[in-house]
Amino acid sequence: MRLGWCMGAKRPLPIEGGYIETEDHVVFAVKGVSHPPGGIIAVPKYVRSKGSTVRLGGFSSSMEFLRKNRPDLLVYDECLGQEIPLIPLKEIARVYDPIDGKNCLKEDAVSSAALKMVNVLVEHSGVESDAVGITGSVLLGIHDDSSDIDLVIYGMRNCLKVYEALRLMRESNITECLSGRALEKVLGSRLDTFMERTVWEEHEKRKLTNGVFMGRPYTLKLVPLPEEFWDRYGERCFREIGRSTVRFKVKDASKSIFTPCSYGVKVVNVIEGPDISKKVSSIVSFRSRFAEQLRPGEVGIASGRLEVSSDKALRLFVGNDPRDFLMVESP
Repeated sequence: MRLGWCMGAKRPLPIEGGYIETEDHVVFAVKGVSHPPGGIIAVPKYVRSKGSTVRLGGFSSSMEFLRKNRPDLLVYDECLGQEIPLIPLKEIARVYDPIDGKNCLKEDAVSSAALKMVNVLVEHSGVESDAVGITGSVLLGIHDDSSDIDLVIYGMRNCLKVYEALRLMRESNITECLSGRALEKVLGSRLDTFMERTVWEEHEKRKLTNGVFMGRPYTLKLVPLPEEFWDRYGERCFREIGRSTVRFKVKDASKSIFTPCSYGVKVVNVIEGPDISKKVSSIVSFRSRFAEQLRPGEVGIASGRLEVSSDKALRLFVGNDPRDFLMVESP
C-alpha cells in the first residue's frame, strides 16, 4: 500500500469516514471500523478519468459497477454471512484521511465553512481538534459551491461530547434543523430506502447529526474507534436465517447515534417473518442514515435480515436492501 495524499498515521487502517483509491483510479468510501484480515470493506463512489471525476449512483449502482468491472472484489464473507465489497490492502494506492485532510483543503467558501464548523465544535465540546475530521467531497477536493459540509468525529467519548455540543448549538441557533432545499436534498438521497417521504422528513428534522450551519447543510458521523467497537470482526460470526419485520420498543439507545449503530430492543410483535423473530434483542446498521433514528423508550418498526450469531443471539440487520428500513412509529 503506497501512502498517498493526506494519509493518516493515527489509525493503522482506514475506517468509516475515510476514502481509499485503487491503482485503477476508483475511489471507495470505507464502511465500518472493523475489517477482515488483508482487506478493507469499502463501496465505490467515484471514478477518476482523464482529469475528471465521475460520481457513481447509489449502492445498487456501485455494486453493479463492481460486478461489471471488478467482480473479484465482491466476496462472500463467512463470518459476516453476506457478500461484501472487499478491497485488498495491496491494491490501495492512496488513502484520504479526514483528520490529516483538514490540512490539504482547497481555499474556497465550502472548505472555509467546513473548517469553521470544526473549530466551533472543538470550542463547544472541548475535544481535541484531531478528533474531528472533514470527509465527503471536500476531503476529496471535488466539491463545488453547492456542496454540503461532511464531518466525522472519532472516539466514543469524543462523540458523546460533540453530540452534547450539537444539542447546545441547536438550542442557541448556531445550527438549524433541515428545512427547505437542504431538506429536499437529503430526502432525495433516501429514495433507495422503503420509507415514505413524509416519514423520512420527520426523522431528519429532529436529528442533531444533520442540519444547517452558516446557511449550508451539514452531515456529521459519530464513529467509534476499532478498539471500542462492540462487534469487532471475527469475535462473532453471523448467519442469515430469513427476513423479518418487527414492532419493537427501544430498551438501550446508547449506541444508536454512532456509525455503525446498534439499538437494544424488546420485540413487541412480529409483523412479518418467522416467530423466532420475537427473540431479536438488537437492531444494527452500518448505514449512517439509520443512526439517531430512535430514542430511548420509543416504539419503532424495522425490516431487515434476520441473523443468528455464533453465540446464539438474534439480531435484525438493516442494510442496503431497498426493503430494509428502521423508523419510529410516531416521530
